Amino acid sequence: MKKGQISLEFSILFLALLVAIIVSTMIPGMYGYKKTIETSSASIGHAALSSLKTNIDMLSVADEGSKKVVFIKSPPARWEINGRDITLKGNGYNISTTCNIDLTSNGNYSTNMSGITIILTRNENDIFINWT
Repeated sequence: MKKGQISLEFSILFLALLVAIIVSTMIPGMYGYKKTIETSSASIGHAALSSLKTNIDMLSVADEGSKKVVFIKSPPARWEINGRDITLKGNGYNISTTCNIDLTSNGNYSTNMSGITIILTRNENDIFINWT
């Protein structure tokens, strides 16, 4: 064997190790991809719900007839209003919050991954949420 030359057995073992490393890191990554998407959607949903709640809380101390337009980025999910509660139900997560004022709405609202416009109107005893 000449100087600097590697044996055939060593090169086969090295390539087998390389293939084993690639396969062992690639397969869990592919299965973890769905979980990463769910976590990202839940994070965006939490931020959207937090922004909506903050705007509702600010409007709750305003005069009757006051309006506020809110722009938020929403993940694919369903927004539900029930009394003082807002719930965001997505694929693999369920986020809810309670506001300090009664809420009414023009129905539940489903979104895709997009920006949505919400018009909040302060009434005498509640805040009306108009999904547009």
